[in-house]
Amino acid sequence: MYKMKRSLYLFISLAILGLTSCSAVKEIQELIDPPPPPTPTASPVTKKEQRTLFPIEQNGKYGFINKMGKIVIPPRFERVQNFSEGLAAVKIAERWGYINEQGEIVIEPEFDSVVRFSQSLAAVKKIGQRWGYINKSGEMVIKPQFEEAVYFSEGLARVTIDGKWGYIDRAGNIVIQPEYRGQTGRGFFVDGLAAVRIGSAYEYGYIDQTGKLIIEAQYDFAGDFINGLARIKIGDRWGYIDKTGREFIRPQFVFNQEFSEGLAAVKIDDKYGYIDVSGNRIIQPQYDFAGNFSEGVAEVRIDDKYGYINASNEMIIEPEFDNAFGFSNGIAEVWVDGKKGYIDKIGRFVWNLSN
Repeated sequence: MYKMKRSLYLFISLAILGLTSCSAVKEIQELIDPPPPPTPTASPVTKKEQRTLFPIEQNGKYGFINKMGKIVIPPRFERVQNFSEGLAAVKIAERWGYINEQGEIVIEPEFDSVVRFSQSLAAVKKIGQRWGYINKSGEMVIKPQFEEAVYFSEGLARVTIDGKWGYIDRAGNIVIQPEYRGQTGRGFFVDGLAAVRIGSAYEYGYIDQTGKLIIEAQYDFAGDFINGLARIKIGDRWGYIDKTGREFIRPQFVFNQEFSEGLAAVKIDDKYGYIDVSGNRIIQPQYDFAGNFSEGVAEVRIDDKYGYINASNEMIIEPEFDNAFGFSNGIAEVWVDGKKGYIDKIGRFVWNLSN
């Protein structure tokens, strides 16, 4: 939970390959057909929730700072998640609850697993029970009944019943019957469509909010639609389609990211560069990794160190970090020697590296 950017798939793959560097974590995603690389600052849906508080760790306890680096909620929790809709999940005595932005406990720690709030509901699970949903008062409004559950997006949430994925509405009604298996993408509704795996070949297609198949299952991977475009994979090449299923930029890349601020990182041969929505190369392939643009800058890797460039490909923060992530509200999370800090856009630490 805490290391939001690390999925279970990444962990397993790292263990198998014996990779231990932070850089390897980002590279390994190409081997497992993951969704776009998550970052601590990015919402998995289309829009980012502007963050005002950022998690820190001191002496094995977690709290929050503001963008100036001032401690707002002192470190006293075993684990924390990011704030969403004014609440953050925190772990106390091996149980999860929720606090507000003043650090006050508003939902008592009683859950074994939790998901962030979205559309005023959060998926939660107690030991020995299934997943259900609570409201911001902590009331169980959708009874525990699901093998797996995630957050709501565009009024629907993906849940697992008898090993198959379906979708419920905010009242807990099943609106799309559980019939999808092998879901490795995110499968959230974005711009009215969700990617699902269909048929014996488990290929990806897209359904609408009634469950109607809008884009035929034909892809080896399919991402969310962001501003009308989705990244897809056919064979060993990645490209982009529009919401009609039309091939917008033909599959030709070794790997790609979603578009952000008009640009998308793509891997050509063994280097990353950036293209615009017309497929033109705006920044020639030259980096060992490249992330999404956020607040006008993007993290890139040269050899084993991360720095930041602007849209003109000027290196505005020199590569000196073992790992780095997108900016949110003017600061970004960076890692050096296993320690996390936050920097501003001139590369100055607003929160010094700490365990």
